[in-house]
Amino acid sequence: MQERIERLKKRMKDGGIDAAFIMHPRSLYYYAGTSQPCNLVVTLKEEPLLYVRRAWDFVKKETPLENLKKGGSLGDISKYLESLGIREGVLGMEEDVLPARLYNKTRDYFPSFQLKNISPLIMDQRLIKDQEERKLVEKASSLFSHIHEVIMNNLKPGVKEVELAGLLWSKIRQEGHEGFTAHRRWDGFLPGDGIVASGENLWQISGYAMTVTGTGKSKYIPWGSSDRVIQEGELVVVDVATNYQGYHGDTARTYVAGKASEKQREVYASLSRVMEEILSHIREGVNVKDLYQLAEKAAEREGYQDYFQGYASQKGEYIGHGLGLEVDEPPVLGPQTDLELKEGMILALEPKFIIPDWGAVDVEETLCVTREGCQVYGTVERKLYEVY
Repeated sequence: MQERIERLKKRMKDGGIDAAFIMHPRSLYYYAGTSQPCNLVVTLKEEPLLYVRRAWDFVKKETPLENLKKGGSLGDISKYLESLGIREGVLGMEEDVLPARLYNKTRDYFPSFQLKNISPLIMDQRLIKDQEERKLVEKASSLFSHIHEVIMNNLKPGVKEVELAGLLWSKIRQEGHEGFTAHRRWDGFLPGDGIVASGENLWQISGYAMTVTGTGKSKYIPWGSSDRVIQEGELVVVDVATNYQGYHGDTARTYVAGKASEKQREVYASLSRVMEEILSHIREGVNVKDLYQLAEKAAEREGYQDYFQGYASQKGEYIGHGLGLEVDEPPVLGPQTDLELKEGMILALEPKFIIPDWGAVDVEETLCVTREGCQVYGTVERKLYEVY
């Protein structure tokens, strides 16, 4: 944790930030090792001070930081900074995730300071995962093997999407899933059991993500599994983000309830070739936008460009995203991202074909970028599964 904070201090200095308040639970977990209600105050020279608002005994056991103090109101923080001689300057706050009321209150308490968004510095630091983080992501990804087992044993004509989702949810919770998937977007959330979609639900794209979303149980959460009854020979996409000790994996596979048709095999084989083409080019130094363009060209060669990542106005410009403490971390693997891949980046790669009035095929892998290629996490073979 101390090393992470020292790297943050360097970024703060380079960015002209004199002090930072870390209040968001995932950031506290990253820098202080606890998600309990705390406020972490980071300055350029002093040891970080972790104000503990509640659950003192838990925090003492969980954090490796030594400079702890009960309290943490804005008044407490103001007095602390004054004691250090810091009475003006630039304060860093996570403007993308903090409530506006808290942000405005902070501005009122510190009128001689300029508030600056520190989230880009934090998210940029989190782009590269250390060995411990990679192990946790790998463990999270391995939970999909239990999901796959549930689907292979229970998918059949007549079963409801939500029944399968309930079975896989029970299994992965027992195997270590935290029961919660974290998102950076303020409006981003998913059912804990992810997406189980079939039939017409495969091409009805609901919500903010251009992907196989399912339609959910109601308009309150209009994505995820529904009460739809799966029919003989239908495609079923299972896409679940798994969370192990705060770190996420994201995996999808495509199944058939019975014997696959020739068309289903043909479309999946095309998607598989697109996936292999992208994977073969992932390595340190490759630019994200070049990777996306390569994927588009591969889909075009296969004859499915019109259905790559959606269709018509429901077409998304991305082939994946970053992954870690949150499911939707940078970078977006799309044509607007001018960023070179680096060793230690964790990505979720998810090419798909979504064809209206027919269905969809989807495959997703969680991987770690290496100097010479990538390491794919998870153990479930990439193929179209026929379940009898």
